[in-house]
Amino acid sequence: MQISVWVPYDEEQLRRTLQFVLRPQLRPIRILSGVLIVIGLALVALKPSAPLAYVALVLGLLFGFAIAPITVAWSMRMQSNVIRDGFHMTLDDEWVTLTYPLAESRFRWAGLGRVIETPEVWYVMFGRIQAITIPKDPMTEEQRAEVAAFVNGLQPAGR
Repeated sequence: MQISVWVPYDEEQLRRTLQFVLRPQLRPIRILSGVLIVIGLALVALKPSAPLAYVALVLGLLFGFAIAPITVAWSMRMQSNVIRDGFHMTLDDEWVTLTYPLAESRFRWAGLGRVIETPEVWYVMFGRIQAITIPKDPMTEEQRAEVAAFVNGLQPAGR
């Protein structure tokens, strides 16, 4: 396989990638949110004048609905300006290479954790929170088919 494409900067795709990567890390917070809401509702039912019941409800709602968007927004702001110029992606049988105007990253397929395919991208996971997004839009149909066949044949590292 030898595929080389230019990938323009896409802020919405970056946001979706961050949401995808952060989802497992935010799962305990969502569970805590549900517990706090249940405790708050139970306390309100038992003693409506208890301030602790309303604190638990507010914290549960905050954890459930505000923490994830705040975390994604914070992560977006923390991204280097280097990525805003887009990048050149090269995929071959051994490497994934991302070349930005001022930086370059290379990852061996041998270190692959897993690949998750969506209608828009392939998320290539190297560990639990390191993901490379391989967008489908810049590729031709033939290139998409070649990448799909290649990643379907890969064996995740450590298995």
